[in-house]
Amino acid sequence: MLVRERRALLVGVALASALALTGCASTPPSHPAAPSTTTQPSVRPAAAKASHFQDPAADAAPASRATRPVRILIPAIGVDAGLIDLARDADGVLAAPPSTVLDEAGWYAKGTVPGRVGPAVIAGHVDWVDRIAVFHRLAELRPGDAITVVMNDRSKVRFTVDDVRKVSKFHFPTDAVYGPTPDPQLRVITCGGPWDSARDIYSENVIVSASEAG
Repeated sequence: MLVRERRALLVGVALASALALTGCASTPPSHPAAPSTTTQPSVRPAAAKASHFQDPAADAAPASRATRPVRILIPAIGVDAGLIDLARDADGVLAAPPSTVLDEAGWYAKGTVPGRVGPAVIAGHVDWVDRIAVFHRLAELRPGDAITVVMNDRSKVRFTVDDVRKVSKFHFPTDAVYGPTPDPQLRVITCGGPWDSARDIYSENVIVSASEAG
């Protein structure tokens, strides 16, 4: 059951040398202490602030921006959602979709295109105050479940879930998520774990790893 005093998630990935952290933290826009639209986590250890942003996926698998995903389908958890482009801020934080976009997810548009060699990254909200969001049930996925990404040319890229795990925000597995792979891969990320009321964030991230089917 959704806890009403839980505030929103914001999925962010900060890369700094070998250290990375994904943070989900925010308050509803009406809250006087709400963060800026850069979606930078409100609580982040200083060591996790990125001085530069390394993008191994984009470096390893450059692709035409004319080819992009527009929809994600995950039948096992009832997801049939549009995709918007996600970018990063000056600190190297991957911004989540806006808080008004709860029924869609976002693709990291400077990373790997789904179906190309490398890890494509899709992230989305788990909830916002008292409303469930697109990836509310993401942690329920199991190995073998299917994920389909629909491209803007109407082609479909099919993936099979390999692994579902929860990781601490303070020990985000950067290499496993963003590191180069020998084949097309998909990473789907949201927040999870217990709500940390002291920091006003979820304590973990849910990371689904999948490989292209066939």
